[in-house]
Amino acid sequence: MGRKFTPWHKIILATDLNISTWLVLGACGQSLIFTLLPRTLSLILPVFVLLCFYINTYFIASGRLPNELSQGVNYGRISAQYPDDDGSPSSKPSKDSIVVLVLGTTFSHPQGRLAPHVARTGNYMSKMWKEAAAMRDTYGYLGNTPAMSVMPDNGLNFYGPREGDDKGTTMVWLSYWKTLDGLHAFAHGPAHMQGWRWFEKGMKTDYKHIGLMHELYEVPAGSWENIYYNFRPFGLANAKFPVRKTMESGDEKTTVQWLKNLRNADGKDFKNMEVRMGRASGSVGLKNSQGNVSQRNVYTPSEQMGSDRAV
Repeated sequence: MGRKFTPWHKIILATDLNISTWLVLGACGQSLIFTLLPRTLSLILPVFVLLCFYINTYFIASGRLPNELSQGVNYGRISAQYPDDDGSPSSKPSKDSIVVLVLGTTFSHPQGRLAPHVARTGNYMSKMWKEAAAMRDTYGYLGNTPAMSVMPDNGLNFYGPREGDDKGTTMVWLSYWKTLDGLHAFAHGPAHMQGWRWFEKGMKTDYKHIGLMHELYEVPAGSWENIYYNFRPFGLANAKFPVRKTMESGDEKTTVQWLKNLRNADGKDFKNMEVRMGRASGSVGLKNSQGNVSQRNVYTPSEQMGSDRAV
């Protein structure tokens, strides 16, 4: 069988080129059409295509056509938690520890993701995530996010003062693991070691424009929580948790099933941060001189949305 190629439109992203480059490419394409086709037709064609895009968007926004972007969205409030031993929704929030790995790569090259050796970096990344998923019983791999790209702030400070961390092309993944031991085993597994050895060979010479980073957090039970409003499964909400099942037919055999565990968080029992961490409501906040949570740091009913606390 021949090599399977990925279509170019699934590889090239809009952010791979700046807007000036896209405008110039569009102008070149329009000039070519203007040269090859009659003048009237060459003017009508782009207007017709633009009109089709507008009509399609209008019909989707007005509900006349299905909106693919809304598929999979969980409307309301949900929270992701470890399931109970029988696979049912957790009766105790934040009942177990969790390990969070922040993995990032940056390309300090004018060609961005199209720079030399970047494609090979992506191939190694893909192999590592596939191995983690295939061996989740061994590594305790719960799941990860899609690649998240850093947007340039252009000096506007929309997201706080920047000191150059918004430059270049940077992508970040959040991944979740059951134990630090499992993550350590993954880091010394074949896929990660193969990619790391390749990177070490040329990181100071051939591909200095490629950077890698990670941050690692081991979070104990009772110290993490999450909430999702009108959100599709993302981050920890897209993770799968291990549940041991015992087969009773013939010889007893224990297997591990990996299940998502999203629970409704509209009720009072999951409405604030402390409760979702398994702590007493009102226990988190800046303390006064007596060691109590200062009332200035607790929202009054008039400052809350309904009966919710702000966090």
